[in-house]
Amino acid sequence: LRTPRIPGRSYCRRCNHDLNAAAGVRPDSPRCPECGQALDARGIAPGVARGRRLARVIVPALVAIAGGAALFATSIAGRLASFGVPAWPVAAASALGNWPWWRRSTIDRPERFALRIDVIRVDVDGLRLEAPALATGNQQWVARPDGAMIAWVEHSLSTGWGPRVAWFDTQSGRGGMAALGPPHVGFPSVCGWSPDGREIIAVLQRTGMNYRTRDDGTAIIAVDVMAVDPETGAVRTVDRGRGRATGGPPGGWALGPAIAAVGTDPQARTVTLATEQVGQGNGTSRGGVALRELTVDGRAERIVTLDGTIVEDVWGVRRAWIEPGGRLGVEFASAFTNANPARQGGPRRLIDLETGAVTEPPEKPGTTGKISPDGSRQFRIEVDRSTGPGISRIRVLVDRISR
Repeated sequence: LRTPRIPGRSYCRRCNHDLNAAAGVRPDSPRCPECGQALDARGIAPGVARGRRLARVIVPALVAIAGGAALFATSIAGRLASFGVPAWPVAAASALGNWPWWRRSTIDRPERFALRIDVIRVDVDGLRLEAPALATGNQQWVARPDGAMIAWVEHSLSTGWGPRVAWFDTQSGRGGMAALGPPHVGFPSVCGWSPDGREIIAVLQRTGMNYRTRDDGTAIIAVDVMAVDPETGAVRTVDRGRGRATGGPPGGWALGPAIAAVGTDPQARTVTLATEQVGQGNGTSRGGVALRELTVDGRAERIVTLDGTIVEDVWGVRRAWIEPGGRLGVEFASAFTNANPARQGGPRRLIDLETGAVTEPPEKPGTTGKISPDGSRQFRIEVDRSTGPGISRIRVLVDRISR
C-alpha cells in the first residue's frame, strides 16, 4: 500500500524509486540514484497494479487458513455425534457365572458413540465388574449362547469402509478382528454363531455389481454367508444367499436388512432371510421390517417366498438360528431401545422353511429378565430418571428365584 507502482514501468526494489525505464529495460545508471541499490536482475521490480500485488499475499494466506481449519475440524477436534441415542445396557446371560453387557457411550469417546462391553461377575457378596472392553461405534452385536464371547461388526470411515467382524472373550478379556473382504466390497452384518459355538456367522451384502431386478422394480442382492473362527481369525465363505433392495435410479438402491443362520440339517444347512424396511416414524411407531423371502441352501437356491409379514417397531434383524423341525428363528432389533427394562432383547419370529408360515414363539411365563444358567437367579436392569429427562443412574439387580 505504501509503494504504488505503475504497470509497464520499472522500479527500485529497495526504495521503490521510479527509474523512468520501461518494463524489462535496464536503466542507464548501474545503481539507483536514490538509495544506491545495484540495479541488476534482482534489483529491478516491474510495475504491477496494487490489486494484483495484494492478491499475491492474501490468496495464499486464505488458502493456508482454510487448510488449517479443515485439518483441525477433521483430524483434531473430531465430529460430535449428531444422533441422540441414549447409552443403555443390554444383558446377555452367561453359563460362566458372568453377565456380559454392552452400552453405547459418549463418555469414553466424546467425539462419537462407542460400543463398550463390561463383564459383570455375580458372586455371593454381590456384583463385580471385570474385563471392560471398548470397540468402535457399531451397535450390532450378538453373544454366544454361553455368554463367553461377544461378536460385532465394524464398518465405518475409521476402518476405511472395510467390512470386519470383531469379538471379545469375556473370560480372558482379550479380543480380535478379521476382515470379511476388501474396502467398499459390501455391507456386513453379524448373525449369530455356528451350532457348535466355534464360529461367528456373518453376512456380506455385496455392492458394485449389476443387480438383478424383478418385475416389481426391486433388486436381488448377492449375499455371502461367512464363518469366522475367533481362535485363528480364519474366514471362510459357507454359502450364498439373496438379499433385497428397493428404490433404484436416480435416487439409488436401499438395501434391506438381511441375516443368515447355519445349521446341521442336510436339507437346510444354510438359510438367508431377505427383508425390507417399511413405514415412517410418527412419534409412536418407528416403522418395521417386512419379511420377503428365504434362500434355503444357497447353492441349490431353493427360494421360499414369504407373505410380507411386518414386524412393527423394529429397525432390523439381530440374530438368527435354525431350530429342530425345519424352522428359522429370528430375533429383531427393537427401534425403541429397551423401553421396557424388564424385557431384554427384541421381538422374535419363527419361519417354516417349507411353507414360509410365520409364527410367534410362546412367551416363557414368569420371566421378567435374564435367567442364570442354573435357574437360581434372575438378572434385570433398572433405570433411574428422577433427576430429569435423561438417565441419571442404571442399576443391575440380581434376584434369587424361589422354587
